[in-house]
Amino acid sequence: MHRRTLLAALAFSVVAAAPAHAQDTWARQVSRLLANASSVATDNGLQLTHEPWIGSLGDGESSRHSISLQGGTAYVLVGVCDNDCTDVDFRLFDPNGNEVASDVATDDTPVISITPRRGGQYTLQVVMADCRAEPCRYGIGVYGR
Repeated sequence: MHRRTLLAALAFSVVAAAPAHAQDTWARQVSRLLANASSVATDNGLQLTHEPWIGSLGDGESSRHSISLQGGTAYVLVGVCDNDCTDVDFRLFDPNGNEVASDVATDDTPVISITPRRGGQYTLQVVMADCRAEPCRYGIGVYGR
């Protein structure tokens, strides 16, 4: 499958997931969205390479996550967020602090595809660009092949 088609399928799978029932927590909603994205990723030959993260941020806040990436491995980093979030962004920094990839589109499903030349500790910055009811929960899935 071509990279664009895979990225579109991942993004669509996250958006198309059924909304949480009223009794569910926001974290469970994000967990379901991550599970849906994971299913699409594995159907397309990717494997989960890192434990998924679930966190929460207020409007305009950001957090950083350290991710060990291997050189030569193709990775797809997928983000999801709860129904109160309409825009969450990703920025990926290499071990030297240089931004190497980002998804700052106005949407709630950031996706970064990258094959690092060198392995090391990368930093993923998550920015909660638009959260209507704080805090908003978000999730990160990292897949590779």
